[in-house]
Amino acid sequence: MLKNIKKTFSPMPDILREAQQGTQMRHNTFVIGLIAFGIMLAAIFSSGIVAMPYMMVKAFLAGFQSAATGEEINFDLKGEESMILQLFATGAATVVMLLYVKFAEKRPLRTMGFVKKRAVTDYLLGMVIAFVMFSACIGMCVATGAMEFNGYVLNGRYISLALLFVGFIIQGMSEEVICRGFMMTSLGSKAGAFAGMLFNSLVFGALHLNNAGIAPLAEVNLILFGVFMSVMVLKLNSIWMVCAIHSIWNFVQGNFYGVLVSGSGFGSSVFSFKSVEGFEFINGGSFGMEGGIATTIVLAVAIIITLCIKPRSSDMQEVQTSVA
Repeated sequence: MLKNIKKTFSPMPDILREAQQGTQMRHNTFVIGLIAFGIMLAAIFSSGIVAMPYMMVKAFLAGFQSAATGEEINFDLKGEESMILQLFATGAATVVMLLYVKFAEKRPLRTMGFVKKRAVTDYLLGMVIAFVMFSACIGMCVATGAMEFNGYVLNGRYISLALLFVGFIIQGMSEEVICRGFMMTSLGSKAGAFAGMLFNSLVFGALHLNNAGIAPLAEVNLILFGVFMSVMVLKLNSIWMVCAIHSIWNFVQGNFYGVLVSGSGFGSSVFSFKSVEGFEFINGGSFGMEGGIATTIVLAVAIIITLCIKPRSSDMQEVQTSVA
């Protein structure tokens, strides 16, 4: 067990060694953070371009309906509609990040964890892991009286639920590509696995500082989530499982169990669970489950288990061929 834990960080995991061999650019910590921030800004700009055709069609239809009925119809996006659009638009961050690594750093995308081997099985397993983990959080809250079940609330909104599912698949991947796929591999290939893990996890936590209901324990949990995702990538030399875990973690908490997602709304949900006042330390209060001690316990256990698993070796010969 201790041997497997040590192998997580030393010697350098295959994914970081491959990134070290493949990259044509060497960045310090500040530059890595600056690049990631710049790409996020570029992605926000790009997402506006992606959303523009939909907005134009929406405005045209509103104008057409207004002309046909003679009534003034205000063009507006509903809360859930806007949320779905924003989730889909985050895909721009993934595209921009991949293009940067491929053409600016001139390294194969597999050095970000996009490997072919076991991609599908890793992704599917990641979906199951996320569901089990968050269900454990809910279970602890219900068992302690910190949360109450409010019943089935979907009421036929199947299309909205499906769109939200796909949206979170896109959104979860975008954050993993930036934090684990780029920041961790870029810094880790230079300063070591532990530094790469710590840096990207702290940045991941900082990205949520402006969220509604943020509190010290919520910030700790977000950093722990980043550590869990980082360790998983270092163990598997693949990003597919963490992309699935991140996406389904967000989707399940908001659109299956009906609780706040990092302080934000969630749209249509299958079930509804209500946080009980006075138990904020357990259920996270206004930030949602990610702000409570139940999530801290689940993440801590997940990190320990992941640290103890045997690291997976990658195909170095395939990497050398692709780099050449």
